[in-house]
Amino acid sequence: MQMAHYISDLLYRHECVVVPDFGAFISRRVPAQHFASSHTIYPPKKGLSFNAQIKQNDGLLANHVASVQNCSYEQAVQEIRNYVRSLDKEIDNNGSVTIHKVGRFSRSEENALQFTPMYLVNYLPEAFGLSSHETFAIDRVEKPVAITSEEQKEQETTPVIPLETSRSNSGSWVRYAAAGVILIGLSFAGYKGYQEQARVDAIAVEQMTNETVTNTIESASFLISDPLPSIELAVAPLEKKYHVVAGAFRDPANADKRVAQLKRKGFDAKRIGVNKYGLHNVAFSSFVERNDAINDLNRMRALGFDQAWLFTGKLPK
Repeated sequence: MQMAHYISDLLYRHECVVVPDFGAFISRRVPAQHFASSHTIYPPKKGLSFNAQIKQNDGLLANHVASVQNCSYEQAVQEIRNYVRSLDKEIDNNGSVTIHKVGRFSRSEENALQFTPMYLVNYLPEAFGLSSHETFAIDRVEKPVAITSEEQKEQETTPVIPLETSRSNSGSWVRYAAAGVILIGLSFAGYKGYQEQARVDAIAVEQMTNETVTNTIESASFLISDPLPSIELAVAPLEKKYHVVAGAFRDPANADKRVAQLKRKGFDAKRIGVNKYGLHNVAFSSFVERNDAINDLNRMRALGFDQAWLFTGKLPK
């Protein structure tokens, strides 16, 4: 039970946790999801899977056990071996075994190890405190408005008053309209004359202004006797804090050998520092963006480097 707690703690902080001689738990980010059938929204989480092919000890779990229990690295490795034996024995005797807060293991008919993750546990720190939320569709129905008998009666009884036009006024209306047309024509003619004169005056003013500005520019002197000093901005390089780690070594000489091997294969490998357990970490490559590092991690595993994992942060040299 204590070892299950150690594995669970590491899954909150690491993308890959290897249990030596048993397999590796690999997590990946899953965005928030909405299921229309159940009207439920689920928060983002870390999807957990298991790879039985990754069994090599990378030192992560052993160093964590040694640090928490204040014991030697060798004692921690032996405790992990005992735990793996107990898991295998439990599966053989009962057909399945459950690792608390991680998932359940069983064997298929072909004797292959099968893993069912614990879906109620979310290992994504940003989603802490978030839970599923049930939503319901809103039905908008327009209800007909009934007209009362009083309103209908009022509409029916409203009288329509016709407008009567006297024939005697038609003649005078024609005379007034003719006079208005004549006045409008005279006003329009005067306005056109005024508008033409204003246009001519505006052109003359514009020509005078252009000549004045041209003369002023030609006579100006743009001699600067005391120029401002040039400004040099120091741009800090972007920090590459996402590392695709190839391995961790107790002996720095072994770490240097691993770097040399990877460089001969064309990788930009380097030592990125010493962790708190005294292991010298060697990285395939380092990145500024997390997504780039994850893509490279998947590429490394596809090339056969199943032990590779993602480390985030900066280690002391």
